Amino acid sequence: MLSACAYYPKQIEVYDSGCNVTYKKLVLGKDKSNIGVGSCKNEVCIASLLSIPLQALVAGSVIVAGNVIYWFEKEGTCLLKETH
Repeated sequence: MLSACAYYPKQIEVYDSGCNVTYKKLVLGKDKSNIGVGSCKNEVCIASLLSIPLQALVAGSVIVAGNVIYWFEKEGTCLLKETH
C-alpha cells in the first residue's frame, strides 16, 4: 500500500491571555489515504501522487499569508482594548 496525503490550510482558534482575546490561526492540515500499489496504474493517479509536494507548498504559502493577516487583526484588537 502506498500512503498519500492531501495538505490543506486548517483554521483554529487560539486564546491570548496577555491580550484577553481569541484569534484565528492557520495550521497545516493533513488527510491521509491509502492507495494500493496495484490501483495506481494510470498517469492521472501517478500525477496526483506527484502533486503532493506542490499541495504542501501552496498550502504553506496560504498559511503564511493568512497568519500575517490574522496577526494584524489580533494586534489591532489588542491595541483597541488597551486604549479603552
